[in-house]
Amino acid sequence: MIEIEHSAHSDAPRSRVWKKLAALERWHEWGPWTKTTFDCETRTMVGDRKKLTGQPYVMKERVTKLEPEERFEYDLLSGLPVRNYHAVVTLTDAGGGGTDIRWRASFNPPWPIAGGLWRGAMLKVIRDVSERLAAAS
Repeated sequence: MIEIEHSAHSDAPRSRVWKKLAALERWHEWGPWTKTTFDCETRTMVGDRKKLTGQPYVMKERVTKLEPEERFEYDLLSGLPVRNYHAVVTLTDAGGGGTDIRWRASFNPPWPIAGGLWRGAMLKVIRDVSERLAAAS
């Protein structure tokens, strides 16, 4: 199991950051997706990055926990070859004002020998997403 984490800071209050994070069908407005939809349990996101085939990545996620203004958890159901992907996003008030965003994820790589490559690739994703969330809030 690989575990990764990134922290970002937003000058916005936690309520404003949560409003962006909890609007599950609108992540394409600030994240690296061209379209997001949500149907009660499963969110589908079409990535702005393309596979080698030229087709966009289409990821499906299930929200497993929503604690308003504090915690968001989800599992990746499909779209990437990683297994057992689970992520936890927590928001806390920052000491000097604003909000600290902590994005943690764990997963099994598709091929254990390439675990280091997957760690780096997935860390880049959560770093980009958490920084975009911070900037958009």
